[in-house]
Amino acid sequence: MRETRLWSLHILVLPIIAVLLGMHFAVMHYAPVFYGMSVDKAREFSTMIERGKSVTQLVLYILLLAAALYHGLYGLRGIIRELPLTPVLVKVVDAGIITFGLFIFAFGTYVTWWTFSYKIGG
Repeated sequence: MRETRLWSLHILVLPIIAVLLGMHFAVMHYAPVFYGMSVDKAREFSTMIERGKSVTQLVLYILLLAAALYHGLYGLRGIIRELPLTPVLVKVVDAGIITFGLFIFAFGTYVTWWTFSYKIGG
């Protein structure tokens, strides 16, 4: 039952990733089209930091990070668990993937928060 729920969440997270990734591309890579600015202005560091100061972007990036990490690491776990592993190795793989995922999530959240709170010129 637990595996069914985890697998269902793995599948349900796909449309969330697609929507959030689409929003990311629209804001970050098509800024000249959507905001009416020049390509050079869109590539400036200060413009990137300004976009990063949006609370909406902060929340969306953290959600995208969580969804993508869960989807990717659950898929990796499934691939590794198809190998002929002992029960002890299965637990080691699960613990390693959870630890790695939490570390990457914490680091990604820190970087996103740093961008959100960055002060230009100081």
